[in-house]
Amino acid sequence: MDRENSLAVLHLKLETKIMDIKKLLKIILLLSVSLTSLAAFRVSEIQQLKVGKAPTYTTVSPDGRYLFVSNYASDDISIIDTTTNRIKNHFYGGYEPLGIAVTPIGDKIFIANPSNGLIKVINSETYEVLDDIKVGEAPRNISMSPKGFLAFVANYGKGKIGRVDFIDTATHRIIGEVEVGVRPMETIVSELGDQLFVICGGSNDLHVIDIQKREVIKRLQVGQIPDALALSPDGKVLYVSNSGSNDVSVIDLLGMEEIRRVPVGSKPFSIAVHKNGSIFVVETGDNQLSIFSPSFEKITSMKVGKSPIDVTFSLDYRHAYVTAERDNRVFVYTVEGQ
Repeated sequence: MDRENSLAVLHLKLETKIMDIKKLLKIILLLSVSLTSLAAFRVSEIQQLKVGKAPTYTTVSPDGRYLFVSNYASDDISIIDTTTNRIKNHFYGGYEPLGIAVTPIGDKIFIANPSNGLIKVINSETYEVLDDIKVGEAPRNISMSPKGFLAFVANYGKGKIGRVDFIDTATHRIIGEVEVGVRPMETIVSELGDQLFVICGGSNDLHVIDIQKREVIKRLQVGQIPDALALSPDGKVLYVSNSGSNDVSVIDLLGMEEIRRVPVGSKPFSIAVHKNGSIFVVETGDNQLSIFSPSFEKITSMKVGKSPIDVTFSLDYRHAYVTAERDNRVFVYTVEGQ
């Protein structure tokens, strides 16, 4: 009996070691995909654009011509022409606008108004209000399905279980809702368009929703107070910036597990991934933008005004835009060596 127990223990130890080796190989494979030359990759500030009051979230039009900036304290949206990097115009975005998204065909703009629980639907040619959609408590962010038939709204709620509303972008009707964790902050759609990833800042977790079934199929713990998320260029890795624990969770979407948690600067509030795999992290607590290689070697850090919030790339990835909430500005960077 002792011999059998000893063999069982040995077998268990071997299995554990094999699992550890497999996990290590997976990390090496996923985080060493790109061998971008760090010496040739340069990011430089070229402009600061004065926008409305308290700029927060941004989105790029499908044709890449315009960047839309939601200005929370002045109730409007600034339009930046990305070909000239100048302010083109502005329009009414509802009361205290936050999250913003454009349909893939570019005909409508959806804007979250958390204070009154509305989604403003705007005509993208005339910038007139087409509709007000009443959604859940405190809508914060919006994402679109790849074909644009659905808009997904993360409703922050009031400290209890939050929910994601599914909106038909043609009829502006809510056609479904899914309960998630506490205080859902942001959503992003998978590369195939079949899953929706939702981070919840109050319960420190990631929820994976099957879009067709409209149900949560997986829940993963991440760092403390996750605020934003971004996909790798191949769609196989999800990055989650955790402002409460000052780190980034790296999620393997094939195995559906967190494979790494990387320390970064203070209060990483936003994250975006360049087409070459480089990772841009807005570290709000340090008032800076830090850039990392795909394997999380730091390339550089640079100061970005007061209270930087969001980072977005131009469609050709030659420029990066960072909103600075307390400066009422958008910082514009050139990205070279792609």
